[in-house]
Parts: sequence; C-alpha cells; structure tokens
Amino acid sequence: MIDRQPTMEVTVWLPAHVLDNTDPAAPEPSRRYSYAVAGSPAETLAQRLGIRTGRFVAPAGLIAVFAGAALFLFPPHNAVEAIALGIGGVATFGLGMVRYAGGPWWALISAAVSGLFLFVALIVAGRGLLLRVLGESELCEVVQRQQVDTEARYKHIGFVHTLDCPRAGRLAIRTDSTDRQETGARVEVLTDPGGVLQPDFAIRHNVVGDALTPLAATGLAVATVWFTRKRGATRAS
Repeated sequence: MIDRQPTMEVTVWLPAHVLDNTDPAAPEPSRRYSYAVAGSPAETLAQRLGIRTGRFVAPAGLIAVFAGAALFLFPPHNAVEAIALGIGGVATFGLGMVRYAGGPWWALISAAVSGLFLFVALIVAGRGLLLRVLGESELCEVVQRQQVDTEARYKHIGFVHTLDCPRAGRLAIRTDSTDRQETGARVEVLTDPGGVLQPDFAIRHNVVGDALTPLAATGLAVATVWFTRKRGATRAS
C-alpha cells in the first residue's frame, strides 16, 4: 500500500495570456488553477495521530498542563504522574498549534517551548507563591540530612532533610546538592498549616520572582497562540 503524504491545496490566479501565450492587452479573464503541495513533517505527525484541527486540541493540551501542575502541587503529590501529564499536555498543545498554523515546524517548537516553560513555572514558582500566600514561615532545626541516589532519574545528588519545627513538628524536605543544608543549622521553612502543600526552604523562593514567573509564562503561552493564529490566517488567505 502506498503511504500518501498529506497535502494542502493552493489556489493561484493567472492571467489567461500567460498560459495561452496570447496578447497580454486582450481583455481575457484570469483563470483559476489549483495544485497540491506536501505538508510538513510536523503536520504529517499531527495527522497520523488523528489531530484534524487545533481548535480543540491546543486548549486541551493547556488544560493538561495545568492539571499536571495541580497534581504535582496538591495531594496526592504524585510527581511521576504529574510530570507525565504535563509533558503530554505540552506535546498536545504543540501538535494542536501545528494544525492551527497549517503545518510549519516553528509552530511546534514555539508551542512546545512556551508550554514547557508554563509547566515548570507552575510547579516551581507556583509552589513558592502558594506557600507564601497560604502558608506560614518558621525557624526549624535540621536534625538529619541523608544523601539519596537519583541517578535513575537525573544526574544530580539528592538530599532528604529531616527538620524539627516549633509548630509544624517533624518535616522532611527533599532538595538537590545546590540547596542542601547542614545538620544542626536553623533555617527558615515555609509550611502549610492545613497540610495540603508540601513544605520547602524559604531560601529557595522569592515572592516577587515566584509571582512574576507564572504570569510571564502564561503571557508567553497566550502570545504564542495569538501569533500562531495570526500567521495561520495569513497563510490561509
């Protein structure tokens, strides 16, 4: 069976004298001719996955990104499923925008970059912002620090800190090597009295940066959608 490449129809209006080799001054009407051109590999992938239009697929991808971030931030705090859902949402958003734009690779790349930035901003800066707004700060003592093996996931040394806090009690905070704290140190910790949000070291979060980063990421995603729709409309006209 022959694997047919997806094509799109391009319509060109040519004066009749160009094709008929007649007098250009003759008042003959232009004629309409259509021909098909092959779509890009990005559009081919989207079509093979059954994505016919980006009108619904791209918003569904963004919803999956927000859902993945919510699964990461709130109970049950399932990081593996949250990351899988977030990355799947980024891919869906990218392929949806490819269909919206008519197939160019730049639509996939720009949507993937903006979608990934949005997901990371929500789970990192969003966590700090929620702790600053909904949680409280207290000084805790690091009573134990244990190094853990993270080679199976990423090439960084991980640490689990056990802390004693006056109000929150015994807490555990996981960090990488850049944020590790010494045993016996007293550090500021952001905690959630309701136990919904996971605690974290206050030094890892800046309230201004945590507030601006999700806004910037959301603005970039919106700008990507607007620009892609505008270019797609220009290509179709």
